[in-house]
Amino acid sequence: MQTVATLEHLLALVARIARDLWTKGWAERNAGNLSVDVTGLVVEPSGAVVPLARPFPELAGRSIWITAMGCRMRHVARDPAANSGVVRITPDAAGYRVAWTGAESAAFQPASELPSHCAVHASLRRRNAPQQAVLHTHPTELIALSHVRELWDEARLNRLLWRMHPETVAVVPDGVGLVDYILPGTLEQGLATAARLDDHRVVLWQKHGAVAVGSTLDEAFDLIDTLNKAAQIYLACRAAGFEAEGLSDEQVEALRVAFTGGTRS
Repeated sequence: MQTVATLEHLLALVARIARDLWTKGWAERNAGNLSVDVTGLVVEPSGAVVPLARPFPELAGRSIWITAMGCRMRHVARDPAANSGVVRITPDAAGYRVAWTGAESAAFQPASELPSHCAVHASLRRRNAPQQAVLHTHPTELIALSHVRELWDEARLNRLLWRMHPETVAVVPDGVGLVDYILPGTLEQGLATAARLDDHRVVLWQKHGAVAVGSTLDEAFDLIDTLNKAAQIYLACRAAGFEAEGLSDEQVEALRVAFTGGTRS
């Protein structure tokens, strides 16, 4: 697992990612949130224990940097420290204490999607996966495709996205997992997301947004960006009045072999 060298290094990357999310138009108002496992980087926490929706034993004693509740990505880009904090999960994994916050004058509250972030980080640690960064955002064109009932099928949607652009096969050969619409911010949403991330690095929340995991926030951003470009190409063709031809199944398979050395079952 790749580790973050310093909290200052992480915050510099966060500022850039937050700016890119805002520039892309994926972060209206306070949309989206970010988190990174930073265990070992911050001092011991203080203050009262805040209970979690349920215990996450895999996270006991771990420290998670996460954006603040209600913060705007355009504000995170300007001052990431003032719009984020670090929570330390308690030894019994049933709650957390605040271990660090850049906004010293205000009480820090983590993003409302904390249950989803905890569920995903717990799943990553349970599987000893290399990823430690979680990114949730609202990629416009992918969300648009999630509104198309006949496309809301994992095999069909991934085939469409792979066929739109060779980079999609090269960068996201595992495709995107789908989670039916669930009330945002709930534990149910987080658990459903974590389950799909067993087989994918990106999950699309129906009519809501996307979640990606990566060794860094950059890597997670690139996964969503690549998939959304494929969605853009498809929708641009439809808007121009024709159905995109796309790559053939043979061309997609050749790309998969060339870039991954194997086939996807």
